[in-house]
Amino acid sequence: MKPIKAPTGAAWLDIARYAVSCPSPHNTQPFRLRIRSDSEADVIFLPRRGLWVADPHGRFTWLTAGIFVEICSIAAHGLGFELDRETHFSPMYPDNDTETPQTIARLTLRRASGPIADFDPALILDRHTSRLPYDGHPISEQLLADLRTEARRTGHSFESRSDREAIDWVIELNRQALFHDMLNDPIRLELVRWLRFSGREEDITGDGLSARCLGFSGPLLHSFFSRPRFWTMPGIRSLVSFLYARSMKGVGTIGWLRGPYVGIDDWYRAGITMIRLWLIVARHGYYWQPYGSVITSDEARLNMIRYFGMPDEKGGTDMVWLLLRLGRSEAPPISNRLPFEDIVLCG
Repeated sequence: MKPIKAPTGAAWLDIARYAVSCPSPHNTQPFRLRIRSDSEADVIFLPRRGLWVADPHGRFTWLTAGIFVEICSIAAHGLGFELDRETHFSPMYPDNDTETPQTIARLTLRRASGPIADFDPALILDRHTSRLPYDGHPISEQLLADLRTEARRTGHSFESRSDREAIDWVIELNRQALFHDMLNDPIRLELVRWLRFSGREEDITGDGLSARCLGFSGPLLHSFFSRPRFWTMPGIRSLVSFLYARSMKGVGTIGWLRGPYVGIDDWYRAGITMIRLWLIVARHGYYWQPYGSVITSDEARLNMIRYFGMPDEKGGTDMVWLLLRLGRSEAPPISNRLPFEDIVLCG
Protein backbone atom coordinates (compact mmCIF):
# COMPACT_ATOMS: atom_id res chain seq x y z
CA MET A 1 0.00 0.00 0.00
CA LYS A 2 1.31 3.47 -0.87
CA PRO A 3 1.80 5.76 2.14
CA ILE A 4 -1.01 8.24 2.65
CA LYS A 5 0.06 11.86 2.17
CA ALA A 6 -1.85 14.32 4.28
CA PRO A 7 -1.73 17.94 5.34
CA THR A 8 -1.73 18.40 9.12
CA GLY A 9 -5.45 19.12 9.28
CA ALA A 10 -6.31 15.81 7.66
CA ALA A 11 -3.97 13.69 9.78
CA TRP A 12 -6.71 12.35 12.06
CA LEU A 13 -8.75 11.20 9.08
CA ASP A 14 -5.75 9.33 7.74
CA ILE A 15 -5.11 7.81 11.16
CA ALA A 16 -8.76 6.72 11.27
CA ARG A 17 -8.26 4.76 8.02
CA TYR A 18 -5.94 2.49 10.00
CA ALA A 19 -7.77 2.64 13.35
CA VAL A 20 -10.96 1.28 11.80
CA SER A 21 -9.16 -2.02 11.18
CA CYS A 22 -8.49 -2.47 14.92
CA PRO A 23 -9.35 -6.07 15.89
CA SER A 24 -11.97 -6.41 18.64
CA PRO A 25 -13.77 -9.31 20.35
CA HIS A 26 -16.61 -10.45 18.05
CA ASN A 27 -15.66 -7.52 15.75
CA THR A 28 -17.74 -5.13 17.87
CA GLN A 29 -15.60 -2.07 16.92
CA PRO A 30 -16.40 -0.18 20.15
CA PHE A 31 -14.02 2.80 19.86
CA ARG A 32 -14.37 6.16 18.16
CA LEU A 33 -11.98 9.01 17.44
CA ARG A 34 -13.42 12.42 18.38
CA ILE A 35 -11.41 15.15 16.66
CA ARG A 36 -10.97 18.22 18.89
CA SER A 37 -8.48 20.11 16.73
CA ASP A 38 -5.71 19.52 14.18
CA SER A 39 -3.51 18.27 16.98
CA GLU A 40 -5.92 16.74 19.53
CA ALA A 41 -8.44 13.88 19.49
CA ASP A 42 -10.21 11.82 22.15
CA VAL A 43 -10.72 8.07 22.11
CA ILE A 44 -14.35 7.33 22.98
CA PHE A 45 -15.70 3.97 24.16
CA LEU A 46 -19.29 3.12 23.23
CA PRO A 47 -20.57 0.77 25.98
CA ARG A 48 -23.48 -0.36 23.82
CA ARG A 49 -20.83 -2.07 21.69
CA GLY A 50 -19.22 -3.64 24.74
CA LEU A 51 -19.51 -7.19 26.10
CA TRP A 52 -20.71 -6.52 29.62
CA VAL A 53 -21.88 -10.12 30.17
CA ALA A 54 -18.78 -12.01 29.02
CA ASP A 55 -16.35 -9.27 30.05
CA PRO A 56 -18.00 -7.31 32.92
CA HIS A 57 -14.72 -5.85 34.19
CA GLY A 58 -13.64 -4.78 30.71
CA ARG A 59 -10.43 -6.83 30.81
CA PHE A 60 -10.50 -7.61 27.10
CA THR A 61 -12.15 -4.34 26.13
CA TRP A 62 -9.34 -2.38 27.78
CA LEU A 63 -6.91 -4.68 25.96
CA THR A 64 -8.65 -3.67 22.72
CA ALA A 65 -8.30 -0.01 23.74
CA GLY A 66 -4.54 -0.54 23.97
CA ILE A 67 -4.56 -2.01 20.47
CA PHE A 68 -6.64 0.90 19.13
CA VAL A 69 -4.35 3.57 20.57
CA GLU A 70 -1.19 1.74 19.48
CA ILE A 71 -2.53 1.52 15.94
CA CYS A 72 -3.16 5.29 16.04
CA SER A 73 0.43 5.77 17.22
CA ILE A 74 1.98 3.61 14.49
CA ALA A 75 -0.17 5.36 11.85
CA ALA A 76 0.86 8.78 13.23
CA HIS A 77 4.52 7.79 13.07
CA GLY A 78 4.06 6.86 9.41
CA LEU A 79 2.68 10.34 8.79
CA GLY A 80 5.63 12.02 10.52
CA PHE A 81 4.02 12.76 13.90
CA GLU A 82 4.80 11.78 17.46
CA LEU A 83 1.65 10.78 19.36
CA ASP A 84 1.32 11.69 23.05
CA ARG A 85 -1.38 9.82 24.97
CA GLU A 86 -3.09 10.60 28.25
CA THR A 87 -5.18 7.58 29.25
CA HIS A 88 -8.02 7.67 31.80
CA PHE A 89 -7.93 4.27 33.49
CA SER A 90 -11.47 3.91 34.85
CA PRO A 91 -14.03 1.08 34.88
CA MET A 92 -15.79 0.47 31.56
CA TYR A 93 -19.30 0.09 33.00
CA PRO A 94 -19.56 2.34 36.09
CA ASP A 95 -22.80 1.64 38.04
CA ASN A 96 -23.72 -0.89 35.32
CA ASP A 97 -24.08 1.94 32.80
CA THR A 98 -24.09 0.35 29.36
CA GLU A 99 -25.29 3.43 27.48
CA THR A 100 -23.16 6.51 28.21
CA PRO A 101 -20.09 6.95 25.97
CA GLN A 102 -16.83 7.25 27.90
CA THR A 103 -13.71 9.24 27.05
CA ILE A 104 -10.80 6.92 27.74
CA ALA A 105 -7.83 8.78 26.28
CA ARG A 106 -6.66 12.15 24.92
CA LEU A 107 -4.26 11.88 21.96
CA THR A 108 -1.99 14.74 20.87
CA LEU A 109 0.01 14.97 17.64
CA ARG A 110 3.41 16.64 17.51
CA ARG A 111 5.34 17.08 14.26
CA ALA A 112 8.50 14.96 14.47
CA SER A 113 11.87 16.42 13.59
CA GLY A 114 12.74 13.38 11.45
CA PRO A 115 11.64 9.86 10.50
CA ILE A 116 10.34 7.77 13.42
CA ALA A 117 11.48 4.15 13.60
CA ASP A 118 8.40 1.93 13.92
CA PHE A 119 6.33 -0.60 12.00
CA ASP A 120 5.28 0.14 8.43
CA PRO A 121 1.61 1.20 8.88
CA ALA A 122 0.70 -0.93 5.86
CA LEU A 123 1.14 -3.98 8.12
CA ILE A 124 -1.91 -2.83 10.10
CA LEU A 125 -4.04 -3.43 7.01
CA ASP A 126 -2.22 -6.69 6.14
CA ARG A 127 -2.89 -8.20 9.58
CA HIS A 128 -5.76 -10.68 9.64
CA THR A 129 -7.06 -13.61 11.68
CA SER A 130 -7.05 -16.88 9.75
CA ARG A 131 -9.54 -19.56 10.85
CA LEU A 132 -8.64 -21.67 7.80
CA PRO A 133 -6.59 -24.89 7.97
CA TYR A 134 -2.85 -24.13 8.23
CA ASP A 135 -0.05 -25.73 6.16
CA GLY A 136 1.20 -28.13 8.86
CA HIS A 137 4.59 -26.48 9.36
CA PRO A 138 5.86 -24.82 12.54
CA ILE A 139 6.55 -21.11 12.27
CA SER A 140 10.15 -20.11 11.58
CA GLU A 141 12.81 -19.84 14.28
CA GLN A 142 13.40 -16.21 13.28
CA LEU A 143 9.74 -15.36 13.87
CA LEU A 144 9.82 -17.11 17.24
CA ALA A 145 12.92 -15.13 18.19
CA ASP A 146 11.35 -11.83 17.09
CA LEU A 147 8.17 -12.55 19.08
CA ARG A 148 10.13 -13.41 22.22
CA THR A 149 12.25 -10.27 21.91
CA GLU A 150 9.30 -7.91 21.45
CA ALA A 151 7.31 -9.54 24.28
CA ARG A 152 10.29 -9.29 26.64
CA ARG A 153 10.82 -5.62 25.69
CA THR A 154 7.29 -4.83 26.89
CA GLY A 155 7.52 -6.87 30.11
CA HIS A 156 5.83 -10.08 28.91
CA SER A 157 6.99 -13.49 27.77
CA PHE A 158 6.05 -15.38 24.61
CA GLU A 159 6.25 -19.18 24.76
CA SER A 160 5.36 -21.82 22.19
CA ARG A 161 5.11 -25.53 21.47
CA SER A 162 5.30 -27.29 18.10
CA ASP A 163 4.98 -30.95 19.14
CA ARG A 164 1.90 -32.89 18.03
CA GLU A 165 0.82 -33.97 21.51
CA ALA A 166 0.74 -30.42 22.87
CA ILE A 167 -1.02 -29.04 19.80
CA ASP A 168 -3.72 -31.73 19.82
CA TRP A 169 -4.28 -31.22 23.55
CA VAL A 170 -4.78 -27.46 23.16
CA ILE A 171 -7.11 -27.89 20.18
CA GLU A 172 -9.24 -30.27 22.24
CA LEU A 173 -9.18 -27.90 25.22
CA ASN A 174 -10.40 -25.08 23.00
CA ARG A 175 -13.18 -27.30 21.62
CA GLN A 176 -14.40 -28.06 25.14
CA ALA A 177 -14.25 -24.36 26.07
CA LEU A 178 -16.31 -23.44 22.99
CA PHE A 179 -18.99 -26.00 23.97
CA HIS A 180 -18.98 -24.57 27.49
CA ASP A 181 -19.58 -21.04 26.17
CA MET A 182 -22.31 -22.32 23.83
CA LEU A 183 -24.24 -23.76 26.79
CA ASN A 184 -23.83 -20.64 28.93
CA ASP A 185 -27.09 -18.86 28.04
CA PRO A 186 -26.17 -15.26 29.06
CA ILE A 187 -22.85 -15.41 27.20
CA ARG A 188 -24.41 -17.14 24.19
CA LEU A 189 -27.22 -14.60 23.91
CA GLU A 190 -24.74 -11.72 24.09
CA LEU A 191 -22.65 -13.34 21.36
CA VAL A 192 -25.68 -13.93 19.13
CA ARG A 193 -26.20 -10.14 18.96
CA TRP A 194 -22.87 -9.96 17.10
CA LEU A 195 -23.23 -13.00 14.82
CA ARG A 196 -23.94 -12.26 11.15
CA PHE A 197 -25.63 -15.15 9.40
CA SER A 198 -25.80 -13.79 5.83
CA GLY A 199 -23.90 -11.53 3.46
CA ARG A 200 -26.80 -9.10 3.45
CA GLU A 201 -26.67 -8.83 7.24
CA GLU A 202 -22.91 -8.26 7.11
CA ASP A 203 -23.24 -5.55 4.48
CA ILE A 204 -25.91 -3.70 6.46
CA THR A 205 -24.11 -3.71 9.81
CA GLY A 206 -20.44 -3.58 8.73
CA ASP A 207 -19.48 -5.31 11.96
CA GLY A 208 -19.88 -8.58 13.86
CA LEU A 209 -18.65 -12.13 13.53
CA SER A 210 -19.77 -13.53 10.20
CA ALA A 211 -20.57 -17.12 9.29
CA ARG A 212 -18.47 -16.54 6.17
CA CYS A 213 -15.33 -15.76 8.20
CA LEU A 214 -16.03 -18.60 10.65
CA GLY A 215 -16.23 -21.06 7.74
CA PHE A 216 -19.83 -22.15 8.46
CA SER A 217 -23.01 -21.85 6.45
CA GLY A 218 -25.24 -19.14 7.87
CA PRO A 219 -28.28 -21.40 8.50
CA LEU A 220 -26.11 -24.01 10.24
CA LEU A 221 -24.46 -21.39 12.47
CA HIS A 222 -27.90 -19.99 13.31
CA SER A 223 -29.09 -23.45 14.27
CA PHE A 224 -26.03 -24.02 16.50
CA PHE A 225 -26.74 -20.92 18.52
CA SER A 226 -30.54 -21.08 18.61
CA ARG A 227 -30.64 -24.80 19.55
CA PRO A 228 -27.40 -25.36 21.48
CA ARG A 229 -28.74 -28.23 23.58
CA PHE A 230 -29.71 -30.19 20.49
CA TRP A 231 -26.27 -29.74 18.92
CA THR A 232 -24.49 -30.81 22.12
CA MET A 233 -26.47 -34.05 22.53
CA PRO A 234 -24.41 -37.27 22.40
CA GLY A 235 -23.96 -38.32 18.78
CA ILE A 236 -25.01 -34.93 17.37
CA ARG A 237 -22.16 -33.35 19.27
CA SER A 238 -19.66 -35.43 17.28
CA LEU A 239 -20.81 -33.76 14.04
CA VAL A 240 -20.02 -30.32 15.49
CA SER A 241 -16.68 -31.65 16.69
CA PHE A 242 -15.94 -32.91 13.16
CA LEU A 243 -16.64 -29.49 11.67
CA TYR A 244 -14.45 -27.85 14.30
CA ALA A 245 -11.59 -30.33 13.70
CA ARG A 246 -11.77 -29.72 9.95
CA SER A 247 -10.90 -26.04 10.45
CA MET A 248 -8.05 -26.88 12.86
CA LYS A 249 -6.06 -29.01 10.43
CA GLY A 250 -2.39 -28.26 9.83
CA VAL A 251 -1.62 -26.41 13.06
CA GLY A 252 2.17 -26.49 13.45
CA THR A 253 2.66 -24.09 16.36
CA ILE A 254 0.70 -22.93 19.36
CA GLY A 255 1.86 -20.00 21.47
CA TRP A 256 0.86 -18.00 24.49
CA LEU A 257 1.68 -14.72 26.17
CA ARG A 258 2.26 -14.35 29.89
CA GLY A 259 2.72 -11.26 31.98
CA PRO A 260 1.03 -8.75 34.31
CA TYR A 261 -2.76 -8.80 33.90
CA VAL A 262 -4.13 -7.52 37.22
CA GLY A 263 -5.55 -4.04 36.67
CA ILE A 264 -6.82 -1.74 33.95
CA ASP A 265 -3.39 -0.36 33.06
CA ASP A 266 -2.08 -3.95 32.71
CA TRP A 267 -4.93 -4.88 30.36
CA TYR A 268 -4.34 -1.76 28.27
CA ARG A 269 -0.58 -2.35 28.01
CA ALA A 270 -1.19 -6.00 27.12
CA GLY A 271 -3.12 -4.74 24.09
CA ILE A 272 -0.11 -2.71 23.00
CA THR A 273 2.06 -5.82 23.27
CA MET A 274 -0.49 -7.94 21.43
CA ILE A 275 -0.81 -5.73 18.34
CA ARG A 276 2.95 -5.25 18.07
CA LEU A 277 3.46 -9.02 18.08
CA TRP A 278 0.62 -9.45 15.61
CA LEU A 279 2.29 -7.01 13.20
CA ILE A 280 5.53 -8.99 13.50
CA VAL A 281 3.58 -12.13 12.55
CA ALA A 282 2.13 -10.31 9.53
CA ARG A 283 5.57 -8.99 8.54
CA HIS A 284 6.86 -12.57 8.37
CA GLY A 285 3.91 -13.62 6.18
CA TYR A 286 2.10 -15.69 8.82
CA TYR A 287 -1.35 -15.60 10.46
CA TRP A 288 -2.65 -16.36 13.92
CA GLN A 289 -5.97 -17.15 15.56
CA PRO A 290 -6.58 -16.44 19.27
CA TYR A 291 -8.29 -19.14 21.34
CA GLY A 292 -10.27 -16.66 23.43
CA SER A 293 -12.62 -19.12 25.09
CA VAL A 294 -9.72 -20.89 26.85
CA ILE A 295 -8.43 -17.63 28.32
CA THR A 296 -11.79 -16.23 29.44
CA SER A 297 -12.61 -19.50 31.23
CA ASP A 298 -10.60 -19.69 34.45
CA GLU A 299 -11.19 -23.44 34.58
CA ALA A 300 -9.85 -24.06 31.05
CA ARG A 301 -6.89 -21.71 31.53
CA LEU A 302 -5.86 -23.28 34.83
CA ASN A 303 -6.24 -26.72 33.26
CA MET A 304 -3.77 -25.64 30.60
CA ILE A 305 -1.36 -24.28 33.20
CA ARG A 306 -1.40 -27.61 35.03
CA TYR A 307 -0.96 -29.62 31.81
CA PHE A 308 2.10 -27.66 30.69
CA GLY A 309 3.54 -27.39 34.21
CA MET A 310 3.61 -23.59 34.02
CA PRO A 311 4.50 -21.54 37.09
CA ASP A 312 1.76 -20.10 39.31
CA GLU A 313 0.13 -16.96 37.91
CA LYS A 314 0.99 -15.09 41.14
CA GLY A 315 -2.37 -13.39 41.53
CA GLY A 316 -2.38 -12.25 37.91
CA THR A 317 1.09 -10.66 37.85
CA ASP A 318 2.24 -13.53 35.61
CA MET A 319 -1.02 -14.54 33.96
CA VAL A 320 -1.48 -16.43 30.69
CA TRP A 321 -3.63 -13.82 28.93
CA LEU A 322 -3.43 -14.93 25.29
CA LEU A 323 -3.40 -18.37 23.65
CA LEU A 324 -3.30 -18.82 19.89
CA ARG A 325 -2.34 -20.96 16.92
CA LEU A 326 0.12 -19.65 14.36
CA GLY A 327 0.97 -20.67 10.81
CA ARG A 328 0.50 -20.11 7.11
CA SER A 329 -2.78 -20.62 5.29
CA GLU A 330 -4.52 -19.48 2.17
CA ALA A 331 -5.65 -15.86 2.31
CA PRO A 332 -8.53 -15.83 4.84
CA PRO A 333 -11.91 -14.15 4.27
CA ILE A 334 -11.83 -10.61 5.64
CA SER A 335 -14.40 -9.44 8.16
CA ASN A 336 -16.41 -6.34 7.31
CA ARG A 337 -15.57 -3.03 8.91
CA LEU A 338 -17.54 0.16 9.30
CA PRO A 339 -16.60 2.94 6.84
CA PHE A 340 -13.69 4.80 8.42
CA GLU A 341 -15.75 8.00 8.44
CA ASP A 342 -18.16 6.29 10.87
CA ILE A 343 -15.56 6.02 13.62
CA VAL A 344 -14.72 9.74 13.41
CA LEU A 345 -16.67 12.13 15.62
CA CYS A 346 -16.44 15.91 15.56
CA GLY A 347 -15.66 17.58 18.88
